[in-house]
Amino acid sequence: MATNQDEIMAMANQRSVNEEIGPDSAQSMMQPDPDIQVVIMSRLESLSPEELQLLDRVIDGQTAAVLLKILPELGELIDMSMSRKNAGGAQMGALGGM
Repeated sequence: MATNQDEIMAMANQRSVNEEIGPDSAQSMMQPDPDIQVVIMSRLESLSPEELQLLDRVIDGQTAAVLLKILPELGELIDMSMSRKNAGGAQMGALGGM
């Protein structure tokens, strides 16, 4: 039976996914994927107006920046929403105008 210390040491010795695939592949994984973008848009469109408003309130600029690192497919959507916010002068979050 492994101890917690053994498990911690085993985890410390494991390579990350990015280390396994190499820097070029890791960089290409950070590019938006149109197929994933369609899935995200479909899921967002299925949310109720109240759910979208909730997301809008909690996703500020800093949160959006972190989300973009995980889901670069959100970039175009956030850019479009922020442009609408700036054009209209309304106080909205990253998903305002959806």
